[in-house]
Amino acid sequence: MIPKILHQTWKTDIVPARFQGYVESWKRHHPDWTMMFWNDRTLLEFVAAHYPSFLPTFCSYEYGILRADAGRYLLLHHFGGVYADIDCECVAPFDPILGEDRIVFCTEPDAHARLQADFRGLPYLLFNGTMASPPGHPFWLHLLSFLPGLVRAKQAIDATGPCVLTSAQLAYPDQTAFAIHPAELYSPLDSSGKRAGSGGMTLSIHHWAGTWWTPERPTRLRHRLRKLIYQARHCLTRGTVSDEQAARQSVSQAAIAAPPPLGSNLAVLVPLRDAAQHIEPFLAALRQLDYPKNRMKLVFCEGDSSDDSWERLQGATAALGKDYREVVLLRKQLGTELDRDKRANRQLQRVRRSGIAKVRNHLIDKGLTEEDDWALWIDIDVWCFPADVVTRLIARGHRIVAPHCVKVPGGDSFDLNSFVTVRHNKDHSYFRHVHDGLYQPPRHTHARLHMSDVRHLDSIGLDGVGGTMLLVDAALHRGGLRFPEIPYRDLIETEGFGALANDLGIRPIGLPRLEIQHVPW
Repeated sequence: MIPKILHQTWKTDIVPARFQGYVESWKRHHPDWTMMFWNDRTLLEFVAAHYPSFLPTFCSYEYGILRADAGRYLLLHHFGGVYADIDCECVAPFDPILGEDRIVFCTEPDAHARLQADFRGLPYLLFNGTMASPPGHPFWLHLLSFLPGLVRAKQAIDATGPCVLTSAQLAYPDQTAFAIHPAELYSPLDSSGKRAGSGGMTLSIHHWAGTWWTPERPTRLRHRLRKLIYQARHCLTRGTVSDEQAARQSVSQAAIAAPPPLGSNLAVLVPLRDAAQHIEPFLAALRQLDYPKNRMKLVFCEGDSSDDSWERLQGATAALGKDYREVVLLRKQLGTELDRDKRANRQLQRVRRSGIAKVRNHLIDKGLTEEDDWALWIDIDVWCFPADVVTRLIARGHRIVAPHCVKVPGGDSFDLNSFVTVRHNKDHSYFRHVHDGLYQPPRHTHARLHMSDVRHLDSIGLDGVGGTMLLVDAALHRGGLRFPEIPYRDLIETEGFGALANDLGIRPIGLPRLEIQHVPW
C-alpha cells in the first residue's frame, strides 16, 4: 500500500518564502506523516547509494530540473509514498488513496497538455508534480530504462517529464498497475486559473510557479524591428522559389487519395557521389535484408564523382541481375563541384541540396515503373540496419515512413532533416536563420524536435523528412510528389518533400526507436 511519506525537493534546504505556505499545507493535513525533504546534494547521495548504475545518467543532466524529475521517480520506487512539487498546495488529507496498491496519477489539465500531447501522438499527459506509489513498484524501473537515451533531449518534458512518463505508462505491460484520475485530483486548475475537469475529488492544487508550460510572451519592440530587417534581407536574397499552389496542384489527386499499396514490389533507390569505398559494403548490407530478393529492384544513380564510383558500381553489380528482380544503373551529371569537407557550410546548401533533389527526381523518372509498389530511399553511406527494417517500415501502414538515423546506437539523431516543428511563428529568430531562401536553423534549435529528442515514442508525425532511409508509396512519386529543386516554404529537397506531403494531407511518420546507422564521419 502507499505509505504515509511525503517527498519534496528543492535546490537547497532554504525554501523560498513564496512556497513556504504550500509546504506547510502538507504538514497541516498530515501531522502523522514522515516528511522527507531532499536538496540537490542529498538527492545525489541517495542516487549514488541506491541506484549506482543510474548515477552516470543522473550526473549527465545539464539542469537541476532534470535531476529533480528523475530523482522523484527513484524516491517513489525506493520508499513509496507521495511526491509533491513545492508549488503544490495540499487541500485535503490523502487518506482516500492510501489503500491503493496501484500508482495513483492524474492527467495534466487538457487546456495546455494538448499542445504537447497531440503532435507526439499521446492521448493525454500524466502530471508528475504530484504522484503516489507503493514502494518497490516495478513500473519505476521500467520508466528508468527510458531515461538514458533521452539525456540530451531538447525539452525537459521529453527527457524526464510528463511526456516520457506518459510514454512509459502507456508501454507498461500491466495497465492495471495504475489508477489514473482526471486532472482535478492533484491539479484542478490550469495555468490561467481556469477549472480543469468536472469537479471530482481534489486533494491538492498545482500553482504553476515552475513548469514546462509557459504562456507565449508578447513580442518585444526590438524583436519586431529585427524581424523586419531579417525579413527584408530574406526577400532580397531568396532567389527563385516555388509557386506553392502550383506545386500542390502538380500532384495527382488520385495518387493523394489512394490507400497504401497492397503489393510488395520494392524499388531501392540509391543516389551516390564519390562513394567508391561504400559500394561493396553497401551491397553486402543489402544482402542481409530478410525481404524477398525477387521482390526487390536496385536502382543506382551516380553523378559528378571525382573518384571511380561509376566503374566500381558497374563492376560490383554486374552479377546481381540473377539475385534481384532488376538492377538499374543511371547517371546524372550536374556539373557541380563541391568540396566535401565544406559541404555543410550554409552558403553551399542551396546548390548542394538542389543537386541532390535533381538526382532523386531523376531516380523517380527513370527508375520507377508501374510494377513498383514501394520506393525505399537509402543513402549509400548508411552501413548498418536491422535485417527486417523493410518489413517493419511497410507494416506501419503509412505511405511515407522514416526510421531514426544515428551515428552511434542510442545517440543523437544524425539525419536532422527528419524533424517536428514546435515553434511555428516566423519571428525574428526564424528569419535570422534563412539564407539563400532556405531556413537553416542551428543543430540544437528549440524550434524543432528530432527523433532522439522523443526516443520514448514509438512513432511521431514529421514536418520534414530525411533521405538517409525513407520509405515512400511509389504511387505518390508517380503521381507527381517529387523533391523540390527550389525552395518550397523555405525548404528544399527531402525537407521540402516532407512539407509538400503534409500540405497535401499525407503525414510522414518517423520511428524514433527503429535505428539505422550512418558511417561515423
